[in-house]
Amino acid sequence: MEKTTLINKWMLFNEKHSSIWTQIVLITLGISATVTDWMVGIFSLSDFLFGFIAACLIISGNYWIKKKQFGWILLLLGVIAVNILMNYFNNDLFVLKTGIAAFIKVAYYAFFVAGVYNFIKKNALEALLLKTLNIVAIVICMIGIYITIALYLDGKLPYEFFWKLTRTDETSYLYDGIENIFRTRSIFSEPSYLGYYLNIMLGLNYFNKKNVIINKYINLLITLTIILTFSYSAIAVMLGIQAMHFIRLKTIKKIKVNGFLIICLLAVVILTVLAWDIIQVTIIDRTAAILSGADNSTRGRLWESWQYVNRKHLFMGNGIGHTPSIWNIYAYILSDVGLGAFLLFCLFSVYVLMTNFKMGILFILLNFQKGGYLSPEFWIFILLLLIYMGNNVGLFNKNKINFQSRKICLKQFEE
Repeated sequence: MEKTTLINKWMLFNEKHSSIWTQIVLITLGISATVTDWMVGIFSLSDFLFGFIAACLIISGNYWIKKKQFGWILLLLGVIAVNILMNYFNNDLFVLKTGIAAFIKVAYYAFFVAGVYNFIKKNALEALLLKTLNIVAIVICMIGIYITIALYLDGKLPYEFFWKLTRTDETSYLYDGIENIFRTRSIFSEPSYLGYYLNIMLGLNYFNKKNVIINKYINLLITLTIILTFSYSAIAVMLGIQAMHFIRLKTIKKIKVNGFLIICLLAVVILTVLAWDIIQVTIIDRTAAILSGADNSTRGRLWESWQYVNRKHLFMGNGIGHTPSIWNIYAYILSDVGLGAFLLFCLFSVYVLMTNFKMGILFILLNFQKGGYLSPEFWIFILLLLIYMGNNVGLFNKNKINFQSRKICLKQFEE
């Protein structure tokens, strides 16, 4: 009976302080989306924060998996397990240790995504989460602008401490080696990675189906920071997001000439005039290089990423975790895990398109902007996509596999 009393006390404590647990989980999730490039040994800091979030959910009795979710996760892991076995017996270049490590990673991320998704949905935390994510995004933008100013001031302001766990080399922030053009990367390892993160935020702000309205000045700050990355792919995706958001008859009719619009237009004109030389180098010349086929980055994303596809073993691929780093996630999956997994991922992309067309377009574009389906940022994007694309995607039903240890223990002690 004493144990039952202790469990009851713990349940009451959790219920009384549920808002504290919620804040801890949401803030940590927001931070984990920004430190994906901070490495501690071979792991990203985000990997450790995922574990911390999962521990908070388990301790507070807020972690569980639905039966249908469990089935989808088993299907995913089953496809990977079969692929590992096929490569182990038929591919001399396959390294079993690498495959098992990748399998564990996918399992870890999948159970994390399912648990956090259920917690957010059950407690109707979509609006609070998105606002928390935007607060973190504002901080990241301000840090990025501060670091860029510090670089232009030639080290008169301290900034190196932001990069203790990531890159510090000049190639990570200089535009194509040009000494007087600094690219904003904030606490990310590359400007394009910052752009990837901010494009996710901008897309969520515009296209979420939860009727969460984010202040237009926040979206403006995010947009300007993306421009300051001078990442062609990030700016291109951002322009696509803005086009999908604004180029609608209803939206155009609602546009009114007010102080905010005039300030925005004047700011665009002034910045264009002042930064024309930079625009010439980073946008106009880059566009010409892309159109002529001379741009290596674009070739890598659209064509060269497919060179690692194993045509002799198209169905089983090279083995999970065995393809070199490439930008295109579709090519990554086909190269690594083969045709079956590739088709499943394509079907998922189509499903997202059918559920939320604009979010689906964003998902596809971002899968070409940044590769790495075994990276934490990809799984954070998957989590946010499932939460905000406007459908419970069949994951939230009455039947569940209950991992809430407090309820299991109570039932045992009561009997």
